[in-house]
Amino acid sequence: MSIPAQIDSFIQEKYIPLPGNIKAVIGIVLIVVPVLVFVFMFYMPNSEKIVGFKKEIKKLDKEIKVAEAVAADLPRHVAEKAKLELIFDELTTLLPSKKEIPDLLRNISDLGKGAGLDFVSFKPGGEIPRDFYSEIPVNINIRGPYHNVGYFLSQVSKLDRIVTVNNIQLGSPSQIEGEVILSSTCRLITYMFTNKKVTPPKK
Repeated sequence: MSIPAQIDSFIQEKYIPLPGNIKAVIGIVLIVVPVLVFVFMFYMPNSEKIVGFKKEIKKLDKEIKVAEAVAADLPRHVAEKAKLELIFDELTTLLPSKKEIPDLLRNISDLGKGAGLDFVSFKPGGEIPRDFYSEIPVNINIRGPYHNVGYFLSQVSKLDRIVTVNNIQLGSPSQIEGEVILSSTCRLITYMFTNKKVTPPKK
């Protein structure tokens, strides 16, 4: 006997003779059980996945908006970066690096000789650390005419690097071939870029 025939025989012989209330319960069971199976086996697991997907979509949407805002502001950041790089280049021109200090000291010496001065002594001192730069003092003793000393200091002030002059002392005048020759001492201070912050000593 085929399966449809068996089902038909079961309905005719077993199901139809049953009391109405039993048949109603069976009918409810036949409807509710598949619904429950569907809810617990398919709907609820997929519902949790859907909630997770919605949260992920919301998170990605927020990240996209942040990225769009950054992208919209990118030209301003690029312009600011270029401006800061220009300022940094100017500062590094004014404040040489350590390897450029010997050349700078040589330039100062050449300026003195070019001004017609004789260097009695030229003594660079040790580095004095400051925040992001160091001071390098140079004590010099020169001999020459007063106007030549002034010309030398004027040329030093025109250097691309920052050089300050302190403790200028003029003395020991002597007259040679009708010109007054002075012995001058001063301290030149040049500055070196270090990009290091000085840590204050512990008490």
